Amino acid sequence: MTSQQMAPGAPASPRSALPEATALPPALAAPQLPAGRPRAAPSITRVFTAAFLAIAVAVVVNRVAAWQNARRTQDAMVDLASRIDQVGTPRPSADLETELRLMRKVATDAGDDAVHAASQTTLWSMTVLGALAIGLWYYRRRFASPFAHVVTALERVAAGRYEERLVEDQRGEFGMIVRSVNRMADALAWRERVQDQMGRLLSALNAPPDDAGVGSFGPALDVLAGATGAAALALYQPHYDTNEWAPTALRRATAHPLSREVVRELIGDAATVIHYGGGGAGPVRERLRFGDASSPAATGGLALVPLRSRNRLVGLLAVQLAGEPSDSDRTALAHAAPNLAIACEREAAHQHTRRLAVEVRHAAQRLESQNAALTKLNDQLETQHHELSRLNAELDKANRLKDQFLANVSHELRTPLNSVIGFSDLLLSPDSVVGPLTDTQRDYLETVARNGRHLLHLINELLDLSKIAAGRMQLYRERLDIEALLREAAASVHAQLEARRHTLAIDPPGEPVPVDADHVRLRQVLLNLLSNAIKFTPEGGGVTVVARLEDTGQRVRVAVTDTGIGIAPHDQARLFQEFVQLDGGPSRRYEGSGLGLALSKRLVELHGGRIGVKSELGKGSTFWFTLPRADAQPAHGAA
Repeated sequence: MTSQQMAPGAPASPRSALPEATALPPALAAPQLPAGRPRAAPSITRVFTAAFLAIAVAVVVNRVAAWQNARRTQDAMVDLASRIDQVGTPRPSADLETELRLMRKVATDAGDDAVHAASQTTLWSMTVLGALAIGLWYYRRRFASPFAHVVTALERVAAGRYEERLVEDQRGEFGMIVRSVNRMADALAWRERVQDQMGRLLSALNAPPDDAGVGSFGPALDVLAGATGAAALALYQPHYDTNEWAPTALRRATAHPLSREVVRELIGDAATVIHYGGGGAGPVRERLRFGDASSPAATGGLALVPLRSRNRLVGLLAVQLAGEPSDSDRTALAHAAPNLAIACEREAAHQHTRRLAVEVRHAAQRLESQNAALTKLNDQLETQHHELSRLNAELDKANRLKDQFLANVSHELRTPLNSVIGFSDLLLSPDSVVGPLTDTQRDYLETVARNGRHLLHLINELLDLSKIAAGRMQLYRERLDIEALLREAAASVHAQLEARRHTLAIDPPGEPVPVDADHVRLRQVLLNLLSNAIKFTPEGGGVTVVARLEDTGQRVRVAVTDTGIGIAPHDQARLFQEFVQLDGGPSRRYEGSGLGLALSKRLVELHGGRIGVKSELGKGSTFWFTLPRADAQPAHGAA
């Protein structure tokens, strides 16, 4: 049996179980000689044969020439011996006879030596030719034929036929070459088988999901089961809604969701296939609650394949093997892991996109309903806007009528009030023409005068508020010294302080502080704050007026502090509203119209300042206001 024949009992190539390839990769295809290329050099066998024939022809020609020369030499020596005999016929002398006999012997020996030499050289030449023929025959048998078989095997490998193998009974270098060729064929067959498996796996992963919604993982698991002989497979993916790993594809397996802690403990940072033998696979299967649906008591090996994409775990493949995992099983799983990881990430992105699409659709529906509601509200608001515009126009008209009414009423009221107050003062004067008054009469006239002045003050406050609201209030600013203004206001309330037996303390700033303000209006603010402090402080209390610079000397802050009844925190926000009295019941203890603080706030704000209060119920109150310092801004004329 030659090396070209198949070894008896040699197993067929694993490739025979795969579908026949329709085309070969360019790297494995047989090379084609380009047109016009020179003919290939002759084989070494032909060279050796041609050389042998040339040497044989040369030796034969040489030997024929040598025999011809030997025959000619022998003939010449025979002729020379005949001539010597002829020379010695007429009775030569004894010495000459001896010389002639010696010459005949030499001639005969020379001819015989030439023939003998030709015979020996011919024998040696035939021996050399025989040895060369034997060497050529051995070369063809020992080297040329096995080498031709190796070349034929390489051509089969190049053509993609890996099933035939060379018999590895050769020794020496050709034995090494034969074994290398067989290993190369096995490697190429394995590579083609892996490529075929990867191709079918990619086709399964890229296939569209079926009508049942199983997706592309079911066929992919079938491909892996065929490649590894696995009895059961399960693919887990993270489910972010339930914060666990759920089985998304099964093949002849039973599986349950896994907690993230179990996956973290089993996989950790592993990036390669994790194998468990028969004994170590049992506890892992119990933790996974994973098994073969057809054989729950399976005892084979178990493989866990972490599926990572950009160093992030996106899936986990559990493989129940029929026996212990082989190298080809490990290699198949390792090659399939990157493609499965990409498919898992793509599936997760697809599911996320679908969830987003559903959320966007629901959001769009909500927005449409909200848009319809907003459109309806907009129509209602538009209607209300027109109604408010109409009401604002009516309010503006009513405000103008109110201002006109207040102006007319104030004129009509102040004229008789001034007369009432004037005549009351005239009757109360010592030089009254009516003579002395009784106590009752004097009390009545004082009541008339006091109430008249109160009513006139109320009318003036109403007129001031209406002017401010209408924007017709004018301020006649002038340079004032804040300490002088404080002392002037304190002198104006001196009678009230004595009537209530209060003490008044003035704490002016340490330096003259000028302000640009309307003297009458600023004095009116101070009198309102001082009057309230006196009115709401029980007899024998104290009032303090403090003036200080603040805001790095840009403003002056005036504070009026009393030891009165104080104000509750929930009432302080209503203090500066018009017609608001905290003691508004029918049995109230303190008089007032509720306009003084509201008017003071408006006047302070017209001067560019702020007003506020700090109070604690039962411990007194501090009303303060701020004004810009005159040195910090240029003085104004009438505002």
